[in-house]
Amino acid sequence: MPAFFISSSAIRGTELTLTGDLCHHLRASLRIKPGEVLRLTDERRQRYQMRVHTVAPQSLTGDILECRPGPIDRAPSLLLAQALLKGDHMDWVVQKASELGVRTIVPLISRHGVVRPHPDRVAAQVARWQRIATEAAQQSEQWQPPHLLEPMESRRLFSTLSTTCALLLAERQDTLGLAAVPLPTLANDTITLIVGPEGGWADEELSQAIQGQCRTVSLGEHILRADTAALTALSIVQSRLGRLG
Repeated sequence: MPAFFISSSAIRGTELTLTGDLCHHLRASLRIKPGEVLRLTDERRQRYQMRVHTVAPQSLTGDILECRPGPIDRAPSLLLAQALLKGDHMDWVVQKASELGVRTIVPLISRHGVVRPHPDRVAAQVARWQRIATEAAQQSEQWQPPHLLEPMESRRLFSTLSTTCALLLAERQDTLGLAAVPLPTLANDTITLIVGPEGGWADEELSQAIQGQCRTVSLGEHILRADTAALTALSIVQSRLGRLG
């Protein structure tokens, strides 16, 4: 069963009380009964085991059996800036990036991308991606869920980058492979991975990225689909940081 995310405000002494959407999910979908044990993680990276003793219409309460702190993560955090993809491909990238421990996801509006967010639907779409990300992070037992930002124009991202290391995947460029690029190593560093749309980057975007201190990198001689490229790049970086393998 997943390790569900909660707020530390749910703790009262040696008890935990769950309400809202999580309570509804546990009651209606998982059919949690008194006596069952749940695993829960709060925003302080504390993980709890709770034995349920009361299931009410609007709340679920139990006793804390165990509380332990999460491991100290001494590696940089990871931000994925992914150009919007059509169909359910964007959902898939959000889900897999969350399973791989990405901390922030920025949907990008790019020149060659075929997807343009409708202004009236942006908030609902971001909320949907946030749910997908949270559920995936819970399922993979991450210590915190990723944060989804609203879609951003690529030129805005390139002009406002402030992370320690920004790497843009660019096919057919004379550049180093991602496995060979030097990476920062400190916990307060952030590595930004920028993945384009199926149609690739426009020349103007590549120029803006380089001016914004991005480093272009490749995944080798073969051309991968955008969603495959995102998963591959994240896996390489997380492996190099010691989080995989």
